[in-house]
Amino acid sequence: MEQTEQRKWMARDAIARVYASYQRVRPDLVRTYDREVRHPEWTDRLFDHFGRPDTAAYSVAITGSKGKGSHAILLAAILQQCGLRVGLFTGPHLVDFMERFRVNGQVMPEERFIAWMDEVGPVVEALPVPPLQYVGPVGILAVIASLWFREEKTDVNVVELGRGALHDDVNRWRHQGAIVGPVFMEHVQQLGPTLRDIAIEKAGVVTPETAWVCAHPQADVVAEVLRDACAARGARLRVLGEGITHRIVRDDRADELLVEVADEDGAAVVRLHEDVASLAHNAAVALDAARQVWRAVRGGEPFPRSLDLRHLRLPGRMHVLSEQPLLVVDGTIHRSSAQMVANWVRRKRASGKVRMVGAVLGLPDDKDGAGVLAALCGHADWVVLTRARNPHLRFDRGWLTEARSLFPDVATAPDVAAAWAVAKQRIGREDAVLFLGTQSFVGDTLSLFGADTTSLWREPCEG
Repeated sequence: MEQTEQRKWMARDAIARVYASYQRVRPDLVRTYDREVRHPEWTDRLFDHFGRPDTAAYSVAITGSKGKGSHAILLAAILQQCGLRVGLFTGPHLVDFMERFRVNGQVMPEERFIAWMDEVGPVVEALPVPPLQYVGPVGILAVIASLWFREEKTDVNVVELGRGALHDDVNRWRHQGAIVGPVFMEHVQQLGPTLRDIAIEKAGVVTPETAWVCAHPQADVVAEVLRDACAARGARLRVLGEGITHRIVRDDRADELLVEVADEDGAAVVRLHEDVASLAHNAAVALDAARQVWRAVRGGEPFPRSLDLRHLRLPGRMHVLSEQPLLVVDGTIHRSSAQMVANWVRRKRASGKVRMVGAVLGLPDDKDGAGVLAALCGHADWVVLTRARNPHLRFDRGWLTEARSLFPDVATAPDVAAAWAVAKQRIGREDAVLFLGTQSFVGDTLSLFGADTTSLWREPCEG
């Protein structure tokens, strides 16, 4: 026990060192566009110092405004099912900081993180960083991830970028492929005031090393920017519904979903649990991306025709915490994702698998609380409004007026534990509770129920 506590303390100290450069200048930073305040070239310097560990394996970078994490997990899981050894770098974490680093779905041991930070930290501190610049914390973490992946001899690495790409530290990780999820207006204070500005930042994922891009259909201006970026770099652009031919089949009897993608080499199918049906299009893009990776790293070998991801765990994404009563947590923060949750409720009720449905919502002021409530109206029987523990989030608005205009039974609670106490008074074993909200709230919920986030697989997966 004493050794465990000591290791935890050392890990916290190592994490603090990751953020030290940023914290040094944070009080003096002007809140403006990323292109004016971020300096990812310092991440490049770190990669160079350690012999470009990011080039030790084939890599794919993920960007977009929605679904970056699920695309990354799905792609990594598909590649692992194909028999490849896969490194996965994502962020932020939900419960445990080590969730950011995985090989074949398993988190990095804390001892390795501490050891790598002991090597990387002094190099960061020795960089000649000017007074109003800093070494990006996520860039430091990306370098640590690449060093660990090289040590683990991964075949392929999948890396999730931050809010942008062009001025994102993780984008300095040299990658041969890219996935671009749906791009829309977001982070306008950091990425720019127009959709074109945001598209230009996201299209920065197409770098000189990028040979191909798999993307979702986009708004016209985003599609134009992405096409131009690919043309300028000579990268092949494949778009769902255009270059990517797909079919989605629901099997309600087996509670599963079949996602099929066909190309010149034939069709391949991924099987998913019905609970993550909202991610079917993400799975289609990930499957097509996996086929591009396979051709590059396995040459003429045939791609597997059927891949089973029914036991894949996507933390915080329609994540089932309990079967009776049915407890589900999801990072729903806007109307479109709430509509997918509403469709899930409709199917569960139609199949007779749930009776009453309640929703515990943790939605900060800057999220689409009104849209979420409107989408759930007619599907949730009662609502509890609460907040996350994250002190940086504002919950002043509360959404109480909007909720009371739509639902007959509305309660409030100061945190997720208190909200669960309120919810328990309203449910039986045949009922369901949806915990929906921002990522910090999702993390609070997973912690409350002791959810395991150390593995992405509910059952051991050979890969």
